[in-house]
Amino acid sequence: MTLVHAPGRTVVVAIVLSLTNFVAVFDGLVVAVALPAIQTGFGLRPVDGQWVLTAYAVALGGTLLTGGRCGDAFGRRRMLVAGLAVFVAGLLLAGVAWDAWVLFAARAVQGFGAAFAVPNAFATISALRPEGVRDRVFAAVAVAGGLGAAGGAITGGLITQGLGWRFLFLLTAPVVAAVAITAARVLDEDRRPGAPRPGLLGAALAVTAAALLVYAITNHDLAVAAVGLVLVVPVVRLLPRGVVRDRSLRAAVAGLPGFVFAYDGTVFVGLLFLQQDLTPLQAGLTFTPLGIAVLVGAPLAARLLNRRVWTTVFGGAQAVCAAGLVLLALEHVLPGLVLVGLGAAVSAVTLNAAAGRHAEPADRGSAYGCYETAKYLCGALVVAVLATALECGHAFTFLLAAAVAMLGGLAGCALGRRTT
Repeated sequence: MTLVHAPGRTVVVAIVLSLTNFVAVFDGLVVAVALPAIQTGFGLRPVDGQWVLTAYAVALGGTLLTGGRCGDAFGRRRMLVAGLAVFVAGLLLAGVAWDAWVLFAARAVQGFGAAFAVPNAFATISALRPEGVRDRVFAAVAVAGGLGAAGGAITGGLITQGLGWRFLFLLTAPVVAAVAITAARVLDEDRRPGAPRPGLLGAALAVTAAALLVYAITNHDLAVAAVGLVLVVPVVRLLPRGVVRDRSLRAAVAGLPGFVFAYDGTVFVGLLFLQQDLTPLQAGLTFTPLGIAVLVGAPLAARLLNRRVWTTVFGGAQAVCAAGLVLLALEHVLPGLVLVGLGAAVSAVTLNAAAGRHAEPADRGSAYGCYETAKYLCGALVVAVLATALECGHAFTFLLAAAVAMLGGLAGCALGRRTT
């Protein structure tokens, strides 16, 4: 279905969809800033506190494809609004959490809500016409995501230090609720007649497998890890065959661990490291150059991709990330953050372009759905690995992230060269 809006209404639609993406990106950084305070409040070790981040990522990554398919089958506006409502419920539960397990459950509820809101927001944009309007809305949403990355650290530090970490969730809830109410009023319903009903088995298996693997990593449990790996096999078999055989998508997924180790390693480990000596607000302000570098790196990536093969751009970006992580290990914070921000932004845009490079038009949505699912599930596993590595110190953990960043760059380039 094609959606044609009057200019004034298009602005409102763009604001609603941009805020949806802004909240999803903003949430990750503000929670990362508040993580030390949350760990102190509940008496958690870093290896246990990482569940505040991974519970969200596991739920989001595991149900992302299901959320998109539900939008096709039952209506994208309906699923977007329902997802935002579930997100609000998770925020409120997190704000009043009386125990760590309640907070972990609340974060999983937020992840499930985001899994229904985010893909249907992007699907709604893709249906906008004319193309100029669609492209402008996509650009606005991308800028909103960048602003969420740039402002999340400062806002998280300010609220955590001034009011307490619970207000990060409680103050965000009315904003998301307002977005949901507005979306229900201004968005047109958009559904695909005859779209296949979503299968819940794949989502359940993906969430269970990822949760078991995170638990196994943080608790050094080989038996649980084996069960998690066994569950991955049927998840892969449930994917469309054309998507699984797509070499360009496989190359992008192979490069994901390098990118995720670089960016998530910097955010997760860096904010914990900085708050050993700084307040949450000071740590958030110190992290601002990362967000600014991300904003600069995104348009830079587009220029580079117009001039160079994507594997060359990705490999160079990962080398920049690795250099930044080495500087962070040596406690050169400002140049390290700038290099990681620039490299990660270029890598993110490049991998997004590569993921659907050779997909058939009918499989393009599934290809990107698989890529985004892999990205979030990889993020959950990476944070678990980093939390375990922190037992050996921050410098070791940054160097580990730098090594994986380079290996991921090499893996993506090696597989990607066969497709270019």
